[in-house]
Amino acid sequence: MSETKFAKNSFKNLIQQTEFTLGAIIVLLFVITSIFTENFFTMYNISNLMKQCAITGVLAVAQTFIIITGGIDISGGAITGLSCMVLALLQRDTGMNFWLTLIIAILVSVAAGLINGVIVYDFKVPAMIATLGMSTIIRGIIKIISNALTVSGLDQRILNMGNSSIFKVIPTLAIIWLVVAAVIFLVLKYTTFGRNLYVIGSGINVAKLSGIKVRKMFLNVYALAGLLYGIAGIMLAARVQSALPTGGEGYDMNAIAAAVIGGASLSGGRGAIAGTLLGTILMVLINNAGVQFGLNTHILEITSGVLIVFAVTMDMIKNRKKA
Repeated sequence: MSETKFAKNSFKNLIQQTEFTLGAIIVLLFVITSIFTENFFTMYNISNLMKQCAITGVLAVAQTFIIITGGIDISGGAITGLSCMVLALLQRDTGMNFWLTLIIAILVSVAAGLINGVIVYDFKVPAMIATLGMSTIIRGIIKIISNALTVSGLDQRILNMGNSSIFKVIPTLAIIWLVVAAVIFLVLKYTTFGRNLYVIGSGINVAKLSGIKVRKMFLNVYALAGLLYGIAGIMLAARVQSALPTGGEGYDMNAIAAAVIGGASLSGGRGAIAGTLLGTILMVLINNAGVQFGLNTHILEITSGVLIVFAVTMDMIKNRKKA
């Protein structure tokens, strides 16, 4: 093969990559919004943009490895809200050690995720139905333990987390998101656990024949998702500076959208953290840019919905071609 032909094929493969397409769209949208609006390219707005990405981004990372297994989790936002509320109540009412309150808030989320895994695998309830039911249950629990009221009185260290930045440029919340993404990227790419997720997503029977302990993997996946939701709950408390009875609402849908837009297949067996990161940035950037241009928020909701439907449709078309 000649060098020219090889270069052409390499470029063709590059532009067909989801990450390349998303990156190009993000850069183009960023440049256009920076040029034609006054307040977009400011330190305050860029910092706010990164904070908006952070919590959705952590949930999107969790959604990615669940979607890789062929599942989906609609309870992510609710579990995040539960973690946030448990943290706030412990810090306001108990006088408990700061680090212990963080651990308990996260463990509650891990337990909720583990219950999801049991319902999905052991009771054979479709993941969408199981997690939808769990979301409804947890929303009720949040309202009961908080008396449906906003809870303040968080530890000052949590409040500082929501306002602090590294070198006064990158918000601490964004750093947490990037660290979480980097860890899960390494897990998916370089560990047996990560490789097994893709095998399970390609077919549970194939995974069983390969000697993979499928039940253990499912429980671990949903428990790990719960762990990330717990971290997101702490981040949400820092971001909002309190815990709301409605905390986390809407985050799960945005997270699923970010993962799917980033290339994760709802049929399972495909997904990458790099694509999820870019999908998260694109989702948040579209809303932020729309606000800067003064677009109606309802139009932005429609745009996000169209983007999700388009991404899922393209995924289905790819799967049909492979079949």
